[in-house]
Amino acid sequence: MSEKPRKAPVRERKGKSLIKSRNAATSSAANIFIKLTFKEALELFVNAKKAEGMRPRTISDYYKHMEWFQRFLSEFYPDVKTIQQLTADIIRRYINYLRDERNPYAGNQAREKDTKGLAINTINIRLRTLRAMCRFWTEEDYLVENPMAKIKPLRKDTIDDMTGFTEKELKALFSVLDTRQYSNFRDKVIMLLLLDTGIRINELVNVQISHLDVKRLTLTIPAEIAKNRKSRTIPVSRKVMKLLLELHEENKQYFEPTEFLFLTAYGDQMLADTFRRRLWKYAEEAGIERATPHMFRHTFARDYLLAGGDVFTLQLILDHADIATTRRYVQMDENHVKEQHQRFSPASKYLK
Repeated sequence: MSEKPRKAPVRERKGKSLIKSRNAATSSAANIFIKLTFKEALELFVNAKKAEGMRPRTISDYYKHMEWFQRFLSEFYPDVKTIQQLTADIIRRYINYLRDERNPYAGNQAREKDTKGLAINTINIRLRTLRAMCRFWTEEDYLVENPMAKIKPLRKDTIDDMTGFTEKELKALFSVLDTRQYSNFRDKVIMLLLLDTGIRINELVNVQISHLDVKRLTLTIPAEIAKNRKSRTIPVSRKVMKLLLELHEENKQYFEPTEFLFLTAYGDQMLADTFRRRLWKYAEEAGIERATPHMFRHTFARDYLLAGGDVFTLQLILDHADIATTRRYVQMDENHVKEQHQRFSPASKYLK
């Protein structure tokens, strides 16, 4: 009887995988010996993120954050030219520099202040970018060790940037707008839409006329402009919708046809940073110490609940994946707490 053909020895299959593993290991080891400048390393990182579908604005932020980091290195560590020279101690020195020494508006004569140090949230955003880069370089074997591995985000105070505007501050802001000017009228509409819907400023500047449903009084934020890449539809009050349509009509009179609602004085699509700068000027004129687009979002969230709205609906409108985030948005001061207590205390109906 002839013997059945034997199966290929297992050791042969293992041998092939061992060869493959050795080749991969050799390739990885070769990467470690490649000295990359920060510019070269950034391009590798950006190319990978573009392949993952990262948005252009995020890519732009990567370049800005690296530029700021390299400015720090050129001033304090001029000999550090490659990512392989990066250490945890250098990054900690960078954090201290951002917190204690960096002027928030250095180089901007209109806004430059004597105060030093960036906001904790701003520092953590820059660290998040650096953390993502270092992790990528380590995983791709350009770094032996990740210098960001033991660097933690800065802790925030409980009373942080989660506050909104007071009624007095909002009245002061609107009072300085001369709506006879197109730019002031446009900015008023922006403020009112922010206040009416809690929309993010980066979503707002991408709103098009086709996103509005006048009959249903809704605004649809398509997935391509939404922060979380999920489409959502939010209600708009009748008066604000009317102003949006009025702005669109003025756009058609002054500029070339465009779908975008919010335009510059030259007819180009408005940028979020442009509105931030203009809002700062309005705040200065109105005597308000601090004003950011995101404060309108917090104001909307707070006042929505104070008016009787429920937190679950608010979560959907604000596009929060976690309701804990929605709760953090709602910072009530002492006056708001007292007001709500007076309105809703169970004891009040028994006291006459």
